[in-house]
Amino acid sequence: MLSFGVSEALLILLTLFVILLLFAVLNPAKSLEKSIRNRITDLIIVGLVLFYSPNLKIAGMVVVTYGFGLLLYEKYQEGKREALNTEK
Repeated sequence: MLSFGVSEALLILLTLFVILLLFAVLNPAKSLEKSIRNRITDLIIVGLVLFYSPNLKIAGMVVVTYGFGLLLYEKYQEGKREALNTEK
């Protein structure tokens, strides 16, 4: 029988949380153009890698925040274009 210590269990939970977070954040990016979607995905993944490295936590937070902000901006622009097209 496998037995996990507290640190292993927390690491597994953290990994699952990061995977769910990636799906939740990157799912809305599916409707964006491929180049923008790839850029956002790359920024968020690189930011998470930096965040989990020992000495680069702040840099990781900045990169993830920039990627998420870019996603929000692009989705806003997409919604704005759709709203303007339906009014005509």
